[in-house]
Amino acid sequence: MNLNRRNALRLGALASTAPAGFLHQGPAGAAPAAADPATPDSWTARPFGLDQVALDDSIFTAKRDRMLAYARGYEADRGELAGPDRMLYNFRAAAGLPNPDGAEPPGSWDNETGYLRGHYSGHFLSMLAQAWASTGKRVYKRKLDHLVKGLTDARDAFAAAAAEPTPRVEGHTGTAVRLTGSPLGHAEHLALPAGLVEGHSALTVAVRLKPGTVDRTKLPDPNADPAPLLNDVKVFDFGADADRHLYLTLRADNANPFPRFAITTGGPGAEQRVTATSPIPAGEWTHLAVTLDGTTAALYVDGALAASGPASLTPADLGTLAHHWIGRGQYPQGSVQYLAADVDEFHVFGTALGAEDVAALLEGGSGDLAAYRFDDEPGPVCADASGNGNDARLIGPEGRHPGFLAAYPETQFLRLEEFATYGGNAGIWAPYYTCHKIMAGLLDAHRLAGSDDALDLATGMGEWVHSRLVALPRERLDRMWSIYIAGEYGGMNESMAALAALHPDRPEFLETARLFDNTALLEATARGTDLLDGKHANQHIPQFTGYLRMHEQGAGEGYRTAAANFWDMVVPHRAYAHGGTGVGEIFRARGVIAGSFYQYPNDANHAETCCVYNLLKLARNLFFHTGDAKYMEYYERALYNQILGSRRDTDSTEDPEVTYFAPVRPGRWRDFGNTGTCCGGTGMENHTKYQDSVYFAAADGKALFVNLYMPSTLDWSEKNVTVEQRTDYPFDGAVRLTVRARRRTRFALKLRVPSWAEEFRVEVNGREQDLDAAPGTYAVLDRDWRGGDEVDIAIPLRLHTEAALDDPGVQSVYCGPTLLALQHEAVGDDLATGLVDLAVGDDLEAFEPTGEPLHFTADGYTFAPFHLGNREPYHLYWRRR
Repeated sequence: MNLNRRNALRLGALASTAPAGFLHQGPAGAAPAAADPATPDSWTARPFGLDQVALDDSIFTAKRDRMLAYARGYEADRGELAGPDRMLYNFRAAAGLPNPDGAEPPGSWDNETGYLRGHYSGHFLSMLAQAWASTGKRVYKRKLDHLVKGLTDARDAFAAAAAEPTPRVEGHTGTAVRLTGSPLGHAEHLALPAGLVEGHSALTVAVRLKPGTVDRTKLPDPNADPAPLLNDVKVFDFGADADRHLYLTLRADNANPFPRFAITTGGPGAEQRVTATSPIPAGEWTHLAVTLDGTTAALYVDGALAASGPASLTPADLGTLAHHWIGRGQYPQGSVQYLAADVDEFHVFGTALGAEDVAALLEGGSGDLAAYRFDDEPGPVCADASGNGNDARLIGPEGRHPGFLAAYPETQFLRLEEFATYGGNAGIWAPYYTCHKIMAGLLDAHRLAGSDDALDLATGMGEWVHSRLVALPRERLDRMWSIYIAGEYGGMNESMAALAALHPDRPEFLETARLFDNTALLEATARGTDLLDGKHANQHIPQFTGYLRMHEQGAGEGYRTAAANFWDMVVPHRAYAHGGTGVGEIFRARGVIAGSFYQYPNDANHAETCCVYNLLKLARNLFFHTGDAKYMEYYERALYNQILGSRRDTDSTEDPEVTYFAPVRPGRWRDFGNTGTCCGGTGMENHTKYQDSVYFAAADGKALFVNLYMPSTLDWSEKNVTVEQRTDYPFDGAVRLTVRARRRTRFALKLRVPSWAEEFRVEVNGREQDLDAAPGTYAVLDRDWRGGDEVDIAIPLRLHTEAALDDPGVQSVYCGPTLLALQHEAVGDDLATGLVDLAVGDDLEAFEPTGEPLHFTADGYTFAPFHLGNREPYHLYWRRR
């Protein structure tokens, strides 16, 4: 490559076409987009703000501009703010606020009943903040401000509900307490003291209630049950868990839509039960009573015997009884539905009353263990009229920390604390993951767009999280965070560390970050013990970025060690050719790359895109601490391949058009779309921040790292220096850097030498430099720089292969940084032999250019860049012979 002639002339022509003043300086009065609130003492390098690096035309801007068009155009035919209104829909609904006519939620996982609703709105907020910081176009700021204002309104409505005493309503006699029912409401239920019936060999429970109806349009399947009362919703449930408890439900199931009483020490299959033969009417007061004496169970409706049968079990057989609930069931297998009813009298007796005594309760009476008439003043405490002091507490919005903000009530958080698992009607879905995405979006709105209101919201959420978790013992927290997906919390520890940095006088934020320690995995990883096989990848990757951020705030060296060790367990040992990781979202065995194609024949999905998003964050933050080029080497591979290839090459204002998976199984293809999914959310962010790691400054300001080769201009305002980069990379290996400075300025220019670069040559103002430019390091030019200095870099692109760690014959091929995918459908049904065989010698002469950029043919097959966003089948790996 002749730097002084062909490439210098070409790069000069590129520079001459760059529009003058295209670098975004931000409109007058706009808050600057700061890179970070402060540079931690442990950093050796620091990033620039998105507004300090402007991208010039390239494949990156083509992908970015499609995402910016989505950010501007989403629902724009209904008005500029219709898109943000969709993102606010579920928050307003949860807070009891009206939505604009015609508004709908985003959809998919973020629909009206989705257990992850609200997460996508957080990502949307981050995208808008990044778009504003990068372009300065006020349309993004207006949308962002509207979204923050709507979230503030929802937070205030939640806070107002929490400040109001829980009301009493008109009862059968006197007043009653109203339970609104369904996890879509506030999940009100009554908690009676632990141990209330523990050890008793006989029991009577009597209750008067008026069942309500649930808004069935708000349920996951409105057609599942045509009756007004829902199956298996508990009137009361006393026990230890779903295997050891006794309960009463108004409606057993579709085959028996009648009241049922049951007791069990072995789960549903071992229940001793009695079931009535007539349904309970909705909207009418009904008196129910159950008795248990060690031989017989009886169920009474309005004083008349409705069912009886043999039952040898009593509360004494159930052991320790921690939970005595009115209006909800045990966990984790129990239904997540809550009772919708007005509850008036509720009495508990330590004996089995006879039929006449039960009938007499219709006229009045008082339980000898506990008696609740709900005639007390509005509030969460329901007094025990028995004289035993067994007051009940109504669990609902009252007294909640006013910082709470979510697109659903606190039900999922409560259920996680009770170890509910992921999936199904009885499960939950990662409540703290959703919380993190909202907090992260708000923190981005503050950091990148200067929104103090967003910081106020994020701070309040952090306070609410602290108030909830600080009350839990370490053992419970450890079990919560180890639960598959349900315990996934994204980067909550990272957000709490960010709040600690923004509020150095608030030690509770770093304390709360520690409460998210996934202790067993954290300690093992810090020791260097690899326990990742079989773990959900994206559940754990962001935890380690959070640990690193906690270390920066003074949490201890062990957190940094764990983050660095975790990285080395994933890259390269679990990383595919395009930078992705995982099979079906799961980490697999260390070093098994080729083997993963056919060890899991029923799972064609690999490399969840969220995982790469989080690995890039971790790589970037580890580099800040070490300056080790290996992290930026990975960053280039993953960004220029899986991330670039994750955005479809087509315009859309209705959908982000990004991938969930980037399959590695031979002959698979990519699917695009993902409105409302996790990868749809991170995808919106991926393509609006390409410039965030092109350049870093040394922490002491004495050096500039050029990490990525990408057409761009850096405004290094602290040095009064501008650096312009002109290149066609990754299509060409020639790069020109032009330094613009008002006066002589000394700093070291550190140029990353890719690991595949057998040659790396540098000229300064036409004079070749004698540099130590070993592949996988940084070449350093330490000198005084003047305005107009030109640095020409030659990185001749070359074809090179990389073998799978577990099978040297299985390989991928690259041209420079670009992974070349063999364009072909699957070959046969046997994945073990389904790889394409290629006759390729050591010199790779079998690969011949087609004339189209980065396209080659070899042995009759066509290879194309993986970054092309299409749905064509491909092979990233092939067998070399």
